[in-house]
This record gives sequence, structure tokens and C-alpha cells, in this order.
Amino acid sequence: MVAVVFFALTAPLTRAITPEMDPMLLGMRPAPAALVAVPLIVIFRLKGPGDARDWLLLAISAAGSFLAFPLLFTLGQARTSATHGALIQAAMPIFTGLAAAIVDRRRPGGFWWLGAALAFAGEGVLVFFRDQGPAHEASLEGDLLILLASALSASAYIAGARLALRISALNATLWCVGAAGIAVLPFAAVRAVAVPWASFSWGMWASIVTLAYGPMLLAFIAWFWALAKGGVRRVAVFQFLVPPLSVLISVVFLGERLTLPLIVAMAAIFGGIALARRVKP
Repeated sequence: MVAVVFFALTAPLTRAITPEMDPMLLGMRPAPAALVAVPLIVIFRLKGPGDARDWLLLAISAAGSFLAFPLLFTLGQARTSATHGALIQAAMPIFTGLAAAIVDRRRPGGFWWLGAALAFAGEGVLVFFRDQGPAHEASLEGDLLILLASALSASAYIAGARLALRISALNATLWCVGAAGIAVLPFAAVRAVAVPWASFSWGMWASIVTLAYGPMLLAFIAWFWALAKGGVRRVAVFQFLVPPLSVLISVVFLGERLTLPLIVAMAAIFGGIALARRVKP
């Protein structure tokens, strides 16, 4: 549940602080996370990539999940509502299954295709059928950026999963966070100079620190620990709590409204995912 809460907070917190925080800098949050990940790797001598194939998997995973996703997601979330961001991100299992089918050259079964079609139809409703007005602040540009971020990250999960099989899930996560953070650290440092840090409230600081270390680092460590201790079958189902919890947080704390297109999209996406999971892709 610690991991679930951190993951669910990503969209609402990003939406809440981007009006006051440079979205580009906020999207470079692997940089501060790397300041923790790299020392952990050194102190505990965590095994890293062993050959050229491992380094390629690391590069793909770090680029897709820890560079492209936080940057594109943050830029998109600054232009759309938190509920839209959470529901678009909910379709990531479908993107992951499609990427796995392409990489492994396996044809998914009929239930998977039906579920994928239903989930993508829900995404279509979310993106193209929207209530007009500034109260919702859900732009097409923002939705498409989050959709692209989710697709890239889900595709990179395949590389991350294969790397995890070779050096362990925790090691793969810390190495990916460290590599991504080091890559963006110089750019983050340059943009950070222009930020009025002294004017931020304690709530703003808490949100920034939570985004920098919660979803990017602590959530993954808690998630992998839970999978190891509680078993995949028992723990993995908790991931389905992330989108509805994120939507609930957005409605309660950000004042966003559940409109008819949102409800239809939510039903289609969740129904499609459930249908697609009846058989393995």
C-alpha cells in the first residue's frame, strides 16, 4: 500500500504544483533520486550490468521509464487534469502487453485483443470527447503527451524486466534511476538556478520531495520488497488500486469533477484491462 499510495499521488501532485514549478525541471526528478540511488549502489556494492546486452537493456529501460516518462508525463500533466492523467496512465498494462507480444513474436489471444480494443476505446473517449471550459483544464495536447509517455514507459518495461531477471529487480531499478539521474543532472542544475526556492511554502516543498523520492525511488523499493515477501499473486493485484485512488485524490483535494466522458472512459479502460488479463498475452 505504501507503493500504491506513492504511485497514485503522482498525477495529482504533479498537477497541483506545476502552476508554481517549472514543469521541465520537475520532469527531471530522476536527478535528485540519483543522489540517493548512486550512493546505495556504491555502499552495498549492488551488481550492475555485466555485458553489452545488459547495458543495452539498462539504456532502453532508463531512457523510456526514467527519462522520457517523467519528463513527458509532467509536461502533459501541466496541460491536462489529474483525472485524465491517471486514467490515461491506467492503460499502461495494455501497452506493456502489446510491446511484449511484438518483442517475443507471440500472438495474443482473442480475449486480450478484445480487452485491448475496449481499453483503447476508453482512451479515445477520454482524449477526444471532453467537456469544454477552463474548469476542467484538460487539453488535447496534454492528454496526448501523457499517452506518449505511457506508451514509451510501458515498452521500456520489457527491457527493465529482462534486466531484472539478470541482476535482480532492486538492482535494476537503482541502476536505471542512477543512470537517468546522472544524465539529466547538469540540465536540472542549470534550470534550478532560476527557481525561487525561498518563496516556496512547506506544502510545496513536501510535494516536490514526495515526487522526487516517492514514485521514483521509495515506491519501487517497497513494491519489489512486497512482491518478494508477499508473493506475486497476492501483491500484484494491488496495482489496480492506483488509478481509482489517484482519481479519488484528484476529486477530493483538487476539486476536479467526474464528468460523463470520464466515467465512460474509466469503465471501458478498467473493463478492458480485466478482460485482457483473462489470459496471458
